[in-house]
Amino acid sequence: MLAYVTAAVSGAFAAAVLLKYVRSRRAALGAWAVGLVLFAIAALAGGLARTTTATETEYRVFYLLGGVLNVSWLGLGTALLLAPRVARAGTALVLLLSAVAAYAVFATPVDLRVALDSGRGFPDGSLPRILAAIGSGGGSLVLIGGALWSAWVFLRKRRDGRRALANAVIALGVLIVAAGGTATFTGASGILELTNLVGVSVMFVGFLLA
Repeated sequence: MLAYVTAAVSGAFAAAVLLKYVRSRRAALGAWAVGLVLFAIAALAGGLARTTTATETEYRVFYLLGGVLNVSWLGLGTALLLAPRVARAGTALVLLLSAVAAYAVFATPVDLRVALDSGRGFPDGSLPRILAAIGSGGGSLVLIGGALWSAWVFLRKRRDGRRALANAVIALGVLIVAAGGTATFTGASGILELTNLVGVSVMFVGFLLA
């Protein structure tokens, strides 16, 4: 299934970023590596829920890591890169979000039948849905805005066109993932696995270009 391919691509992406983090010890790379690991685990949980007898735990893991936290950590990485002064506050905010989201996702009742049908296992207005909108939406804005800003800076200075292109490609990948998540959040079904795979693959290409 596509979810397993997405998990493999995300895992390879995470390994590449983690290797660069080990070499440089840059906080931004560390946050990106965490986000990509969460992405891979979420995809794996989603695949298991689709191909085996689904459990509430698989859906909760998928929702927590894929719907709320992975993009938040990726956005934190971009914030740490472009605005190092926000490191302490930004990290504290994402850690707080992670803790609150973990509690909310595992404490809120879930309708597994609806979850498997549409991905909307938590009721409208519930805390997990609100946190997903905050974490995924806010993180996506930071990621896309940061990538486009970096691309503009490189183009404006008329140097390193390859890195400008790489950032534009990364922004496109994030936009694809965000579009799939938004469509699912509003009730569409059957597209999330495809948009996740295409989006993370495009982001990986942008990373390799850079």
